Amino acid sequence: MFLSIILPARNEEFLIRDTLKDITSFLSKRKINDYEILVVLNGCTDGTEGIVRELNKKNSRIKILKSDPGYGLALRKGLEGSRGRYVVVFNVDFYDLKMIDLASIDLYGKDLIIGSKMTHWSADKRPLLRRTISYLFNLYLRLFYGFKGSDTHGIKIMKREVVKKVLPKCVTDSGIFDTEFVLIAQYLGFKFADFPVEIVEKRPPRFSKRMLKTPSDLFNLHRVLIGNDFKNEIK
Repeated sequence: MFLSIILPARNEEFLIRDTLKDITSFLSKRKINDYEILVVLNGCTDGTEGIVRELNKKNSRIKILKSDPGYGLALRKGLEGSRGRYVVVFNVDFYDLKMIDLASIDLYGKDLIIGSKMTHWSADKRPLLRRTISYLFNLYLRLFYGFKGSDTHGIKIMKREVVKKVLPKCVTDSGIFDTEFVLIAQYLGFKFADFPVEIVEKRPPRFSKRMLKTPSDLFNLHRVLIGNDFKNEIK
């Protein structure tokens, strides 16, 4: 299979139909037919599942996976279930379809490309508080873990080899999973780059509850990264 697109979804009944329509229309215009869209339902209590099942009847390449509640768990489930040579991670409320085009040019020779809201030519239109938190978090990753990019969270595209090598080494399941995955990819020697994207919020943010878990997430991230020696496994 050429392309897998992963969409973690929790209570997205107001956005999921339009998001899937946007993605499938773009794929059709690009004449990409060898794909799967994995909608990972993680604790939905609204009509999201019903909408996705309805769309699945019209397009069997739209598939449903389920995980326990949590973005990290959903993303892990999607990566485990993906089969594509190239794997894209989008959010239901935030995606950049141009990233799909990177697959047709083999990711410019990179292994992983991150849709960054903080790199040059990106347009981050979120509130100032959220932009500040993102900046400080990335600074933290640079100072303590030697991160060489500008973002770890959100949308990305990667080659199958990255999923195969990095996923088994990830141990977190919370929202910090995104960061753990990208850092381990860097430590293993995979070539990665930033890709500028534009962020426009389509619904109120859901980061208030995640903020309460930040101390334990950072502790778990530190424990995982410091407790492993990746030097002998560089590709």
